Formats: sequence, structure tokens, C-alpha cells
Amino acid sequence: MNYQNRVDQLKGDLMIFKALKSKPNFAALGREYGMDWRTVKKYYAGYEGKPKNRRKRSRLDKYRDEIIDKLKINRAKISAVYDFLIKKYGVKRIGTYANLRKYIRKNKLIPKNVTGGHPRYEKAPGEQAQVDWKEDITLVSKYGEVFNVNVLHVVLKYSRFSHLELSLHKSFDDVARGLINSFRHFGGVPKECLFDNMSTVANVNAKPKKPTDAISRMAKDFGFEVKLCGVRKPYTKGCVEAKNKIIDWIRMYNGEFETFEDLTAIIEEISTSMNTRLNQETQMSPTALYYKEKKYLLPLPSNNIIDTYLTPHKYKVSSEGLIRYKNSRYSVDKKLIDEEVTVDVFNNKLHIYYTGKLVACHVISENPLNYKKEHYEELLKGKVKDADIESVAAQNLKMMDNLLNMRKSSITEDEAMLSSDGLIAYINQSEYGKWVINYYAALSAEEKTVFIKGMNEVLPYVANRDKFISSIKYSMKQDFCQKIALDCWLNDSMALSDEETILSQEGFRIIGEKYSKEITEFHQDMANHANENNQTEDNNDYLLLDLPLTEEEIAQLL
Repeated sequence: MNYQNRVDQLKGDLMIFKALKSKPNFAALGREYGMDWRTVKKYYAGYEGKPKNRRKRSRLDKYRDEIIDKLKINRAKISAVYDFLIKKYGVKRIGTYANLRKYIRKNKLIPKNVTGGHPRYEKAPGEQAQVDWKEDITLVSKYGEVFNVNVLHVVLKYSRFSHLELSLHKSFDDVARGLINSFRHFGGVPKECLFDNMSTVANVNAKPKKPTDAISRMAKDFGFEVKLCGVRKPYTKGCVEAKNKIIDWIRMYNGEFETFEDLTAIIEEISTSMNTRLNQETQMSPTALYYKEKKYLLPLPSNNIIDTYLTPHKYKVSSEGLIRYKNSRYSVDKKLIDEEVTVDVFNNKLHIYYTGKLVACHVISENPLNYKKEHYEELLKGKVKDADIESVAAQNLKMMDNLLNMRKSSITEDEAMLSSDGLIAYINQSEYGKWVINYYAALSAEEKTVFIKGMNEVLPYVANRDKFISSIKYSMKQDFCQKIALDCWLNDSMALSDEETILSQEGFRIIGEKYSKEITEFHQDMANHANENNQTEDNNDYLLLDLPLTEEEIAQLL
């Protein structure tokens, strides 16, 4: 979501607070919308944002022609252009990626594709769901492990209500599982499903193109009709194509997660956000429209029918002789590299099968890598001397058993104050630290000094490390963390629970005494704004949006 959309939604939330005559938690709203709490307070006080017609010079103006030329390259992405400019000119001259993207969009530098246009169409409630893959998304965990994932996206055409399913493969079993989970999420089955030309659903070699036997059989069992998109007509599934852009949010978590389960949780959060936020076409939340649409969906079939499609999942063996199961990877014979196997779990043991035959058995483990000695020794053959295979295998396997602990470090607040390197290591051990470190790298020597001094002022009193590091971003953007101690105090003063506080009780007292003047001015400023807003509210009428829900439906929804 772009900044303006976040601002619009924030204004809506603040309007509700004003209507209820309730004072909002600026710190909590700031975290939710990715803004400094002071910015939220400005909007609460009536700030309307910068004038749209103001044209300020940008550091990127001198590179404008070069940016346009690079964007004209076929399939060129803004991220690729940014990488090129950074390597050529450096981050100090180009700035952040977000700044480049904003500059490109504000100045409309992306070349427009010339099309012949296409008609818009809609569907009645419960009539259609659109299905598509967001394929081959490559992500790297915070430990450097590469994940190549796919997301099956199912969206109800009428309400734009979605379900996202994360998968490592794109077989029909994955499609069936994703559809079943989406129908369960929707609470019913749409009358038809519109698919893109995925090979597991569409027989593209037939003339005319027709559904595969597998999807036709499933459609008959579940009661929906299969529809296939026309070739080179992506607009026929415009809802899912448009919302697929939102799935790219998952790329923002590159380097910020640890396990496949973390990615699953991230996808669920994105799905919830998509279904809650206002849709630009309908000007309603998909959840609100879905509340009306769900009564038109067909009932789910019996569990006996559903269970026939939830067969054991297939796992492809990697070039390292491993399959991934949950958070860990397990070995098989190297002869099975690039083959697909299935698994079953009994008595905390992972049984791996190939063409119906048991080929390996592992105890379920939390270790990231689980090699059987004989499998690893087979992989070493031809790479080390035969006489050394056993000792090399034993040494490497021992190292891999300790891999997770070797990658972790624990830097205390006291250690972070001893040097700039220690401070970076301290920030890096939190999942929120990546942005802060990248921003710090682009600062001048003087700005880094201000940052380190401000951090050292508050570090002795930090009680909640992750909460503290997550708040550094806003203070750094404001004044390079010159007054981050005051920011942390103000955060804690507005926190609704102990879990949201940053400082220890002693730190809250000491910093409060040091910045008593600034805190008094802040409270006086808040009181003045509150008085001004109360006077304004007495002279204004509020407009109520007419949502297509009955009073009874609204009561049930609440």
C-alpha cells in the first residue's frame, strides 16, 4: 500500500476517534501505519499533508533521462534500475530505494503499454471465484537459506474476498489443497472457478483447450463449473491479477524470517490485510461485501469426498540429496536427486517413500539439516579421497548439527555501547534491524556520531529489545536518533500495556526527569490541540457512509 492510501485510512480511523470523543493512542497508530507518532498527532490536529502542487527539486533530477532509458528496457523493474544506479553512483547520491520508486511514480516515468482496451464485467454474489498462481517467488531467510515458493490466490469476484495458499510445488495436489482450503475459508463453493492456463488444470494441447480430467473430476465432486481464461486475455481474471500485485508484499520480508512456517504466517497476515482494507474498485472492504456474498455459496461436500483430495504431499529431492519437511531438511539416497517422494509420520519418525517403497526413515528433529551418515558419504564420493570420506563426513556432519547455534549471537546493551561495530551487531540480532542498518550505512560521519550518541543515551535503560529496535526507524528519520531517549519515554507514556513499553522503570524515571521541560511542552501542546478540535467538532456535521448492509446484519457483524 502506498503512503497516500495509508494516510487516507489513518484519517478515517482518526475521524472515528473524534466522533467517539476518544483520544487515540498515537504510538500504536504510528506502528500500525508505519509513521512517526508525531506525524499521526499532526493529522489528528487537522494537518492535511503537503500541497500537491508543490514542486521541490530532487537529487534524482540530474539522473532523470538515464532512469527513463533504463525503464524502457524490456521487463525492467524499478529494483533493477535502483541496483544499477547504486553501483554506478553510490547510495549517497541516489538515496533509498523507496525514494527512487516515489520519484518514478510521482513523475510518471514508467512507460505506458499501449492496449486496445477491454470491457469491464462483474459477477453476481456466489457466482465466480478466480484462481491463479503467483509463481517462483525467491526469498532468503535471515540465515541465508533460499526458499523458492508459490502462492495460489483464490478470490471471489463479487466481494474481492481472498484466500492465499503458500506452497513449495505447483502440482494438482497443491491446487486441490489450495482450493479446498479456500472453500473452507469462504464457508462454501462458488458456482464457477475461472483458471489461468496452468498445466495442472488446462490441457493447452487440445483444440479447443479444455480442462484436465483431474480438475473436471474435482469440479463434479464439489459442484462448481470450470472456466478457462482466453489466451492472451488476462483481463478476464482482472480481480486476481490486480490483487496479485499485493502478494508482492511478501518480498518485503526478504531476510526477515526464519522458517517456512514464518512465511505461512506472513501470508495469512497479508490475506487478512487484503480482505480488510478498502477496495479501490468497490470502495468497500471485501469483508463487508463477503458478509453478504457467503449466503449465496454452494455447500461443501462431505468430509469423505474432501479427504480423497488431501493425499500425502510430494517432495522434490534437491541437488544436496535433501527434502524439506516443516522447518528442517532430511536426506535420501543421492540416486533420488530431482525425483519426487512422499512422506508419512509415525511415532515422531519421518518415513520417506519412493514409488510406494520406503527409502529412508528419520527421527523428527529441530535441526535445520539432518543427513544420514551413509547418504552424506555417498555425496562425498569423487570429491574427496576414498580413505578420507568417513572422517570428512563425520567432521562436516558435526558442524551442521551446530549450524543454528553458530549463526546466532547475543550482544547485550552494555556491549553495544563499547563500539560502533558492537552497536551494529546489537541491532542486527533483531528482526527489525535490517532497515536501520542499511539507513545507517548511508549516513555521513557527523550523522553517524549523532546516531551513536543518541543510542548510547538510552541503551542502559532498554528492557524490551525488539520493541526498542523496531522504534529506532522513526527516530532515525526524524533527527538521526538525537532524541530517541525522549521518543522511547513518550512511547511508554502512551502504551496500553507493559508489552508495549521499551524502558525499564528506572530508565523511565531518569529520562523523564532529564526531559521534563520537553515533556511538559508536549502535554501542553496536546491539550491545546484537544481544545481546538473540540471547538471545531461543535460546528461540524459528520456524514455517514451508506453501506449496503441491513441493521440486523450490522448487529451480527459487530
